[in-house]
Amino acid sequence: MPEYATLDKTLTAMYEVISFPEGSEPDWHRMKSLFHASARLVRITPEGVEFFDLPSFQAMSMEMLDRGLYTCFFEVELARTAQVFGSFAHVLSAYETKRSPYASSCLTRGVNSIQLLSTSAGWQVLSLMWDEESERNRLELSQLFK
Repeated sequence: MPEYATLDKTLTAMYEVISFPEGSEPDWHRMKSLFHASARLVRITPEGVEFFDLPSFQAMSMEMLDRGLYTCFFEVELARTAQVFGSFAHVLSAYETKRSPYASSCLTRGVNSIQLLSTSAGWQVLSLMWDEESERNRLELSQLFK
């Protein structure tokens, strides 16, 4: 049975591979198996929209680590809604980021829009797009995840 046999295992793994303690980095090897070879990552910021494939996302992340812009990172899921049809799924997943899994306060919150494809390797992330909470963009879990 593939590691990513269920949608739940795949989404749990997605949050695990991007999270890392002080002095480490994301699990790039595992991320490569979790994300489809054609995967796209899209980050929405107040300054604009950035588009990545896995190598360019890794390069951007490593540059931020090398410059000391962050030294650890933990992202945890707060709520999820999923729609599945045949071999594809669309998931909205609210998250928060922290410096430590035990931190009492979060750094940011937002929503991931994730499209997944069922393959012989299990569910794989085909697209990940995210936007963070801001003054103009409040995250109301009770309204978004009814």
